[in-house]
Amino acid sequence: MKKTGLLLFIILCIAGALRLWHLGITPPSPDWDEAALGYNAYSVLKTGRDEYGTLLPLSLRSFDDYKPPLYMYLTVPSVAMFGISLFATRLPSAIMGILAVLGTFFFVRELLRKWSKDKKIIEYIPLIAAFLLALSPWHIQFSRIAFEANTGVTLNIWAAYFFLRNKKTLWISALLFGLSLYAYHSERIFAPLFLLLLTLLDWKEIWLNKKAVYTALVVGLITVIPMIVMFTNPTTLMRLKGTSSLSDQTALLSESVKLLEDDIAKGDKFGMVFDNRRIIWVKTVIDGYLSHFSLKWLFLQGDLPRHHAPDMGLLYLVELPFLLWGIVSVVKRGGKLAVFIFSWILIAPIPASVTTGLPHAIRTLVFLPVFQILTAFGIYDYMVWVLKGKRWRKLTVFAFAALALVNVVYYIHMYFVHMDREYSDYWQYGYKQAVEYAEAHKSEYKKVVVSTKLEQPHMFFLFYTKYDPKMYQLEGGTASGGFAEVKNHFDVYDFRPIHWDKEVKDGSTLYIGTPAEIPDPNLGVIKYLDGRNAIHIAK
Repeated sequence: MKKTGLLLFIILCIAGALRLWHLGITPPSPDWDEAALGYNAYSVLKTGRDEYGTLLPLSLRSFDDYKPPLYMYLTVPSVAMFGISLFATRLPSAIMGILAVLGTFFFVRELLRKWSKDKKIIEYIPLIAAFLLALSPWHIQFSRIAFEANTGVTLNIWAAYFFLRNKKTLWISALLFGLSLYAYHSERIFAPLFLLLLTLLDWKEIWLNKKAVYTALVVGLITVIPMIVMFTNPTTLMRLKGTSSLSDQTALLSESVKLLEDDIAKGDKFGMVFDNRRIIWVKTVIDGYLSHFSLKWLFLQGDLPRHHAPDMGLLYLVELPFLLWGIVSVVKRGGKLAVFIFSWILIAPIPASVTTGLPHAIRTLVFLPVFQILTAFGIYDYMVWVLKGKRWRKLTVFAFAALALVNVVYYIHMYFVHMDREYSDYWQYGYKQAVEYAEAHKSEYKKVVVSTKLEQPHMFFLFYTKYDPKMYQLEGGTASGGFAEVKNHFDVYDFRPIHWDKEVKDGSTLYIGTPAEIPDPNLGVIKYLDGRNAIHIAK
């Protein structure tokens, strides 16, 4: 037991180091969602209201994408302690990441105690799974940025642990599952399915503890009632409409309409069936679902540059053989353990399958830590195979250990050294420098025009200037132009597109915009970390 405790402590130290080191420096700047979460936490701290003046909001309107509010509330204490900053905004995510590693140990141990007949694995697999999650590129990526999905994963792990641990703690599980619905949009589909899976597999034992079940139901209902009320407001569904692959029927069905017209002209009955719009919808959803099982996506390239380090997938390539071995191992063990693990894998991509831009690492972050659990089984069975075999098998341990070390070191190097330079444009680098220049020189001009082509620039000016939320709510906090673009103004700042040929250049206005908008940056150029021009400044 002491040895297990020591190893777990070391794993948590590794997890903490990888999630807290240079937290406010890498990635090199916040994206607009991080800035919005940080500023809204600051606004709630100072006024009790979000940027739009909503008292203790249950949904953050933000850029009209209506974010779940939990992460913003978790950020309030860190902003109170450290001030509004990138570090303070990301700190709750890093803490959640560390708690997820700890929770994985306890959850996997409880899982094996309950649904496995092999008592030997209880000592080792929880530690291996926690260690793998501590090192996971996928988990580290989203533990170091203020993305709400990471909070949902942590709540899932601990909710499942308390569900399995003791029926007296069922109410804690209900509370955590309920809170997860306020963490990220995907949780509103995944968490109920995950809870249903646990309930079906543990039905008999649950029903023997009716009092605990009734208490949990009451706690869960009280937790989710505000969210149910929130969904009576149709504007809160705008995020779903904005990301659904089925929302833009014109683009989706245009090709099938042409094919269907050709089928009708030719009298092709089979074509008329398979080019039907309903078939197209089903095919789109199935394609989106299956895309998340792509080995290329998982192990080699990932998706958006903000979601992974350069030249890396979401999982280590060296994990692949052990993941496959683990799948076989769990299948052989069978029982409720296998049903639970593989059902988890099957339901994880469901929330993302109807959205655009697939496969998508954030919307399927709920895969974690099931991949690590399977890989842990593979590593455990591999070590048993080595110890029971001849000497040559032991040589493979050194080979795999060397490959693993190279893979992990390479990832750390690509993340902490290369990512900032290669992907700084995806992290909207340069906005801080633009704000600092504008603040230093704004007294020299009647107004400062900042281009909305810079992608939600008003939020970065609010964030970096620590603009008084009460003043902002009075001056411009209720002006919005929709999901894609926000038109706003406060102080001397005017946020709008810049049409250089039509602008009045009498020296009274400072312009900050894209290189395409300002061809003659007579006051300066802000560059991305790879040397390309990011922002032009002129008068």
